[in-house]
Amino acid sequence: MGFAPLSIPVEPNDIAQQLHDRRFAYVITVNGDRSHVVALVPEVNGAVLGFSSTGKTTRRDIGVNARVTVVWPPSESSEYTLIADGQGSVDGERVSVVVERAVLHRPA
Repeated sequence: MGFAPLSIPVEPNDIAQQLHDRRFAYVITVNGDRSHVVALVPEVNGAVLGFSSTGKTTRRDIGVNARVTVVWPPSESSEYTLIADGQGSVDGERVSVVVERAVLHRPA
């Protein structure tokens, strides 16, 4: 049986290559002492993730704290979860996240 690393770094510009059978992502924001999670399908353009219908809580949270984590669950072809951290911004109803760091992570 081969060794599978626990974590595999992913270059932010290479995120789209990891999404071939991942249907959605969880967008996680934090405002003060509580977090907010919403499941969405991003538009990917290099290291920028775009979300067109996030809801008012996500947009409000990013206005207070621009740090955003996006998590794609494991897929049928991969036991790894894709986790990306970045800076979010709001433009009307649209949210963009510039990914600064990403990693594939499997259960220990």
